[in-house]
Amino acid sequence: MEEQVDIINEHDEVIGSVPRSQMRRERLPHRASYIVVQNREGRYLIEVRTLNKDYAPGLLDACVGGVVQSGEDPLLSARRELAEEIGVSVDDPKMEFKFLGTMRIDYPKHHPRSFLFAYLFIAKGDAITVRQREEVSGIMYLTATDVARLEHNFTTDSVTAFNEIIRRVDAADKAGPQEA
Repeated sequence: MEEQVDIINEHDEVIGSVPRSQMRRERLPHRASYIVVQNREGRYLIEVRTLNKDYAPGLLDACVGGVVQSGEDPLLSARRELAEEIGVSVDDPKMEFKFLGTMRIDYPKHHPRSFLFAYLFIAKGDAITVRQREEVSGIMYLTATDVARLEHNFTTDSVTAFNEIIRRVDAADKAGPQEA
């Protein structure tokens, strides 16, 4: 049975559910999780997408993540995607995992009304990765400068989410620790 995806309105409210293939074909608004994975050296895990992906085959992904399944909590989606795509568990004591909020990502170049709501996360730490061969053909670690220089090789949504996640992490670091 084909994976079901919740379709959302401009307020990130679920208005229906359709098969993933229909969501892709009609470019329907949906939710997706985006996780920037940073190692202790400050480099970011970058995925090379396989050529059989239904969206942007062969391009680079600046984030681990994917479409949130129908009825799935975005936090659980992020945890699932990390485990599926690179074999990393956020329960690993060497990993720091944090939710950074949401953002809307529009696709004006291809389809003016197409958008998604991105659920943004950061995962920091060193972990042994095991890539999912069906979705990830390779993994590399790059600096933020490298990502910016190669931006045209990345999926639009992943580099947009990456830049926002890095901006939010930097802003939080400058603000310092928050009082409880």
